[in-house]
Order: sequence, then structure tokens, then C-alpha cells
Amino acid sequence: MKLHVLSAMFIATCLSAACAPSQEAARVELPVVVDGSRLVDAPTDLGWTIHLDSARIAAGDLEFTIQGEMHALARLWDLLVPSAVAHPGHYAGGDVTGALPGSFVLDWIAGDGVELGRAELLVGDYHGCNIALRRADELQAEDPLAGHTAHFAGTASKGGLNVAFTAVLDLDVGAAVIGAPFDLAIDEGSNEPLGVQLRLRDDTSGAALFDGVDFAALDPGDGTAVTIGPGDPAHNLVRRALQSHVFYTVAPL
Repeated sequence: MKLHVLSAMFIATCLSAACAPSQEAARVELPVVVDGSRLVDAPTDLGWTIHLDSARIAAGDLEFTIQGEMHALARLWDLLVPSAVAHPGHYAGGDVTGALPGSFVLDWIAGDGVELGRAELLVGDYHGCNIALRRADELQAEDPLAGHTAHFAGTASKGGLNVAFTAVLDLDVGAAVIGAPFDLAIDEGSNEPLGVQLRLRDDTSGAALFDGVDFAALDPGDGTAVTIGPGDPAHNLVRRALQSHVFYTVAPL
């Protein structure tokens, strides 16, 4: 769902109605880019070290949330976006007061550094980001991501065994990553780009994106790559992990 853009005059009217006279809801626009710097080789719970040659996810709107009670700003932002879009931020313990609407393909390897667009954010102390997930129906049929949510290709290594693999993941309509860490105080002078990062392993929890996948058991043994797709038990493991906020971060660059 696309976000509605209001004119400066209409925003001023909203401010007078939603905020106390002493309050100002200043806004900034910041570029949002794909940042592949955190996508490094990492181990799983079964001892496989994962290296990725391709990592792509089809995403929709990005929402940025302020933690705690920001009543006036939250009410103003609710005027800027449809309520169905704004609600997920409350599940993450914050109010949605910034967004980058659209449909994107986040490519952390070939597309590292690509700008997705310019997000509009109200000034404040941000603590979270929600990322809508979708199916990439707009891509050509020969693209391995076409019609799917995510595509990964790489190698799993363990004890001298190297297993090439591809994983194509499908998530349900309306799926989203809720509450990815985004800790930044934004004021009227902020101008730094925001990098959307993906990691294979969360150092805090120890969870890894490919936890539970036994690549040796999946190896066909004929020299061809392991394929993980819808209907496979391994697919269900990875697709659940893909929605976990611990594998994503938004950080200033």
C-alpha cells in the first residue's frame, strides 16, 4: 500500500490540530541504501559455515518507529499514512513516524550500496524498523527470484565438505519483519544515509539464518547443488528465520 504524501500546507494544518502550540513536528528526508557490510560468513547450530554468493529479498514499505509514548507525533503520522500501515510499529513497542514506501529488491551482494529512495522521517529518537515482505511478481520469469520472496545461493562448508546450495523462499501475503534494530537520534540537521543490513548470524542470541538445515543430508551426491524450495522441511526452517528481526539492522553510514 502506497503512502500518501501531503503538502507542506496541509501538514501545517495537521500540526495545529494534533500538536500543542509549543510542539513542532520537523521532518527530514534521508537516503536509504542497501548495505552488505554485515553479510559475512557465519556458522549455524549444526556446524556448517555459510558463504553466500547471492542474497536477495523482495521488500515493500519500510517503516521507522520511535519507542515509547510520542502521542502528538504519532497522531500526526497517523494522518500521513493509512492506519493499516501504521499499526505494525505498535507491535514493535513504538510508533511509526517515518517511512520509505514502495516495492524493492534488496540485493546485499550485487546491489550493495544501491539507493532505494529517500525516507521521510519526523525528528526523534528511533529504535526500530519494520520491513514488509512480498513476492517479486514484477521480475522476468528467468530471474530466480521471480514470484518469490527471497533467493539465496552459496556454499555450506563443514569438516572439509563443501556443499553448493540455492534456496528460494515464499512468505505469506502480509508477512513482515517487525522491530529490526534502528537506533538513531534524528534531528533537523541529520543527513546521513541509512543502510539496510542483513546478517547470517545474530551474535547476541546465537541464532543463524540457516539453523537446523543439515546440508549433508540434503546433498544429492551427484555434484549438483542442494536446492531448497517451497514444500521442503528446510524451506520452512529458513522462511521462519527470515522474518526474525535479529537478522536485520538499519544503521547510519
